[in-house]
Amino acid sequence: MDFSIHENRCWQPVHTRPRCEKKFQSFCEKYSIDSYLPLRVHLNTVRKKVMKSMVPMFPGYAFACLDSDQKYKINQTNSVVSFIKLNRSQEISLLADLQSIVLMEKMQGDGDLVVSPEISAGNEVSIKSGPLRGLAGVVEKRKGVHRIIVNVEMISQSVSMELDASDVELEV
Repeated sequence: MDFSIHENRCWQPVHTRPRCEKKFQSFCEKYSIDSYLPLRVHLNTVRKKVMKSMVPMFPGYAFACLDSDQKYKINQTNSVVSFIKLNRSQEISLLADLQSIVLMEKMQGDGDLVVSPEISAGNEVSIKSGPLRGLAGVVEKRKGVHRIIVNVEMISQSVSMELDASDVELEV
């Protein structure tokens, strides 16, 4: 992938409509617009079979090198919510990040790449897998990279437990 700076075009994040990232990417490919949609492996177990699929690494976002005419053309697809404008130094930083993401994308195995927002003490989270799925709680503390302790209130009693960071998601 060539992430180079152009005189009349700018690399920028594009906020897409929900579940329209791949539609955006295929439109860019069709019209030869430089774009990048980082993907990760997602493993899902259905009836004792493991299903493997490629899903966007950053749901709701893709990256493209656009000029004003291309922005107008892409906006007609009804798959874009907004374009995130960057200055030149932010664009240089984005390109360095994208090169790192490309390397991580190539090195990922079957489902071992986890992308999540930073979870820290005080964040409200909901448990998305395991026997406590659906419950909400507050992060008490973080233990290393993968483990967090969540405080879940039930019937005016508090229960703390250690969970894997991939088992929770931040509440918005």
